[in-house]
Amino acid sequence: MRKYLVIGVSLFLLALISLNVSAITASQLGANQIVNTVNNSTDWAGVAYSVEWWTDGIFNHWGPVLSASDYIYVGNLSLAYVSTPGYSYPDEVAIWVGLSPAKIGYDYGASSGQEQSSFVQAGYIIGITSSNSYYILYFVFTIDNGNILNDYETYVPAVAGVTHLDVSLSNLENGTAMAQFFVFYSNGATWTTKVYESIPWTHTGAAMSIVEAPESSSGFRYELPYLSGGMINFNFEYIGQDGNEHVGPSTNPSGTIYADVYQLGSSSAYNGAFAEIYNGWPYSSYGGWNYLYQFTYSWLGDTTYGL
Repeated sequence: MRKYLVIGVSLFLLALISLNVSAITASQLGANQIVNTVNNSTDWAGVAYSVEWWTDGIFNHWGPVLSASDYIYVGNLSLAYVSTPGYSYPDEVAIWVGLSPAKIGYDYGASSGQEQSSFVQAGYIIGITSSNSYYILYFVFTIDNGNILNDYETYVPAVAGVTHLDVSLSNLENGTAMAQFFVFYSNGATWTTKVYESIPWTHTGAAMSIVEAPESSSGFRYELPYLSGGMINFNFEYIGQDGNEHVGPSTNPSGTIYADVYQLGSSSAYNGAFAEIYNGWPYSSYGGWNYLYQFTYSWLGDTTYGL
């Protein structure tokens, strides 16, 4: 079992949250405003969104978030093993979407930052060993107030020729989340599966798209591979002010889109890489967003761009 979070949100982690200091701008994320930026996250790079309908001066009202999806192009992804003295583990990067009961925003009812301690997630781990062999795992994981509730993780059956890794996570609003995985290959073949996960919430108010340096169950932080290429397209479905379903992020949202941003710092003696969203732009006029990440390997004196 692997963890994809430092369990709990400590006072130390909360102290790392600052207001509106990210190099990325709200418009580059398809948001109206960035509420918090975690500048030295131990494992996450990425973004979380909520949609606020209105405030009546006492209460704020948010749109329910129904689903989140990543469409990950890996046809041009290049991975290399980072050789660190005394390190013999594989290098891994996790790419996942999440749904949280938290509500990102301001004033009464907001729970900005709390999406870090309560969420369900689904996605992929891409790994490379010191002998340059590759593997891909898919997983579903639930954490509630820092406590692990359910987790599922296993290998994608075939790796050669993979071009796309797609994942969608839906809140069925009955205490169940459904994760669906699609893997596409260069020869036209596809592989798909669904995983149902019990969750302790009926409604979810935040959607997340995260790139991560995973952590093992024993607390070991995996080194990020040396990577470049690839592209993540993210979208989430929410109920707008008009009562209809909408797709975000969007340049024309039904409500106000607020975001929390995470920047991955040097998180352990083994993972020295930094990662952050460098740029973003609309995927289509109907909603959805593309992200370009920047990876900095300071001890190598090199910077790459991709996923």
